[in-house]
Amino acid sequence: MGELSDKQSNTSALSSGPSLLSSCILYSTDRVALIDIPTSIAEAQQSSSRHPISSLVSCNPRTTPYPNHEPKSEAARSKLRQKMATEHDDLYAQLISSSLATIRQNHTGPWLLPRTVISQAEHLPPKRKFNDPASDTESARDDLLHQLSSDTTCSYTFRWRHMDDQQRAAEPLLETSSWPKYLYNPSDDARMLDIGVSSTSMDTAASFCIPPGAAFYLGDCSKSRSFHLAVKHVAEQLDTTRQFDVIVMDPPWPNASVRRTEKSGRSAYQVSPTVWDVRQLIFEMDIDVLLANQGVIAIWITNKPAVRDLVLGEDGLFDSWDVRLEEEWLWIKTTTEGEPVSSMDALWRKPYEVLLVGRKHDPRRSDQHVNLADTSKVERRVIVGVADLHSRKPCLKSLFRRFAISATSTSTKQRILECFARYLVSGWWSWGNQVLKFNHTDCWQSKS
Repeated sequence: MGELSDKQSNTSALSSGPSLLSSCILYSTDRVALIDIPTSIAEAQQSSSRHPISSLVSCNPRTTPYPNHEPKSEAARSKLRQKMATEHDDLYAQLISSSLATIRQNHTGPWLLPRTVISQAEHLPPKRKFNDPASDTESARDDLLHQLSSDTTCSYTFRWRHMDDQQRAAEPLLETSSWPKYLYNPSDDARMLDIGVSSTSMDTAASFCIPPGAAFYLGDCSKSRSFHLAVKHVAEQLDTTRQFDVIVMDPPWPNASVRRTEKSGRSAYQVSPTVWDVRQLIFEMDIDVLLANQGVIAIWITNKPAVRDLVLGEDGLFDSWDVRLEEEWLWIKTTTEGEPVSSMDALWRKPYEVLLVGRKHDPRRSDQHVNLADTSKVERRVIVGVADLHSRKPCLKSLFRRFAISATSTSTKQRILECFARYLVSGWWSWGNQVLKFNHTDCWQSKS
């Protein structure tokens, strides 16, 4: 894990120790972190003792905020405020402004690391054109993942390959004609996974880099029974528990702009039609069975009051799972100069997203008298990052280490699951119909 110079970071030590610094974290205190998003994902693809040897393809960062498309008239703003405003808006704005000021006062380096970009234009257009080569490549990847995650993929074959330090593939490890939907890389090194439509087409197969110790289930999260059986099978092979100490999820919350691009075939990911649909989907995943007692669950939410209420309200997700909210993380998206990408008082397009972090109550502990509805002692942290590709969030692995987020179990190695994942993480389980999206070799470029 790389050391940071004094100019790059002025980091206060936590009880977990300064050895937990990552090169993707450019500055941090115990409540604020400036993170480089592509690097956070790249670091999570390998063991923590190594620097990334490949760069994740990204987009040119924004140098100025987005244009203001908020309603002009006070009557229109008042109507929108009644629908979108929450009791936390002012608190969040104050916390974010204070955190940005702290970084400006103490951090003398850049707000991001150099990027490998997919376009030479200053900014990617909000909606890609149909003849955009990058869009065509992404569409082909998404089509493949859709087929692999469906129930009609028996004709697909795959093989494992070793990789040397120069990212050149070595001799095949295994080839089979049965696509199992879930795989596990038991090696301490990354491996290449080639997937073709038949055993005779492996020379033109799609290739994915699978991190060491990563396990994944490539299938829709609505098919929970199949996933639970996969976890059981791997747990029996490794002689580990079937439950997870930490579960992360970024549900497909309703998004009007994404649904519009879905209709035109240009959407990079899928969303659910309504909040109620998401509620039903998550409850059918049987998360409470997967989460260990006193385990941690972290859920990304949008800024709509109905979404927050679904998680924290009466009979909501946390209430049903016997989980108490312990922390809130605010991810503020900024330009290269550290400005929010939109106005902090915006109603239509806020420049931040919220991660709710809760802990499951252990009913076996008679000494643990906890009021799950009491949120007066919630810890709040601010994560700052220059925006990456649309909807791609910072990888939480380095942030969990930095802020000492873990379960209270006696296990020396935390078992972590990410639901609705779109890339793999070393040592984690990943579940979703796009878990390999950003592990495709087209998404990476070797460092010279």
